[in-house]
Amino acid sequence: MLLTRRRLLVDGVRITALVPGLALLGPRAGIAGERVLVVVQLTGGNDGLNTVVPFQQDAYYRLRPTLAQKRSNLHALDGDHGLHPSLRELAPLFGEGRLTVVQGVGYPHPDRSHFRSLEIWHTGDPEGIHTGMGWLGRMADQIAAAAPGAMPAVHVGDEDLPLALLGRSMSAPSLSDERSLRLSSVPGLESERLNLLGESAGAPGDLAFLRAAARNAYEVSTRMERALERERSAFYPDLGLARKLRLIAKLIAGGFDTRIFLVTLGGFDTHARQAALHAALLEELARSIGAFERDLSSCGAGERVLTLVFSEFGRRAEENASRGTDHGAAAPVLVLGGPGKGGLLGSAPDLARLSEGDVGYTTDFRALYTAIERNWMGLDPSCAIPAFEFGG
Repeated sequence: MLLTRRRLLVDGVRITALVPGLALLGPRAGIAGERVLVVVQLTGGNDGLNTVVPFQQDAYYRLRPTLAQKRSNLHALDGDHGLHPSLRELAPLFGEGRLTVVQGVGYPHPDRSHFRSLEIWHTGDPEGIHTGMGWLGRMADQIAAAAPGAMPAVHVGDEDLPLALLGRSMSAPSLSDERSLRLSSVPGLESERLNLLGESAGAPGDLAFLRAAARNAYEVSTRMERALERERSAFYPDLGLARKLRLIAKLIAGGFDTRIFLVTLGGFDTHARQAALHAALLEELARSIGAFERDLSSCGAGERVLTLVFSEFGRRAEENASRGTDHGAAAPVLVLGGPGKGGLLGSAPDLARLSEGDVGYTTDFRALYTAIERNWMGLDPSCAIPAFEFGG
């Protein structure tokens, strides 16, 4: 009966992830207005060479006779690199210094397995066996310890809760849409809810836990509904990623206290007939992030939100016989807002010096994590790798 009762609490929430964290929450300590991190995961292995194109290298065209992008169609970043044509909405952000492209991001001894590579990125540990905690979850633990009652991290999407968000004491909830965490009306069960919200003193252990979680769930739900009540006039395209980012923007603009958000965009495992599929995915990414950045700027939150866009690995430099690309290694990471002043950073891929057909890594992804954790979020970093310098 306990599971049934837990499902009475809210509508649209992965309650198994939410309840353990809610039981730890005390009176709310507001942290609205502090810096925020939004992580966008491109699941499947995004083709970095066709995202940030090294158009001056002849090897690019030799290795990709059908997939190479024409220089005239690219959005130039400098004299050697350009964004894929579908990323046109990101080009103005680069020109304004709001987009930083970090090239050659990866880790030692790359693993081409989706599962293992995501595990490495999510835990921040490419060497050992992970402990069941993710790098975002470790930050959420620190935030919760400093601000009891806050909801430090949220996953927006229908997927299972990503490993990145698992902490020692906090497990982030998964919200599918704006109905999530709104109170669910169940005719005839109002009295059951009232009983669940009763005093916990003297109640059996499970029931006391459930009542505490219920009270906190209602309190969090009320705060979220207040944040979502504010009318927003910003335009977003009718795309899955855009809907997720729109929800995040509403929570940020509405003063909700979450500081870490994670969303995913899947479909990047482009082994065959890549050109059209990849173009469509990059267009969804660019249009969604473009709308998100405009929305944040219009509500005055643009200066305190950093958006990190990553994929578990890049693709091989040479296209395959199916006009696609296979699993690779290093790739560019996109950073919007945050500590830098924009620009193209890191070492560009040298296609004349590949490592077993892959672009070799020149920037350890953990250096980015350290910079975000310490310099942006103001928290203790989870690894000893020196922070990447964003240049200002």
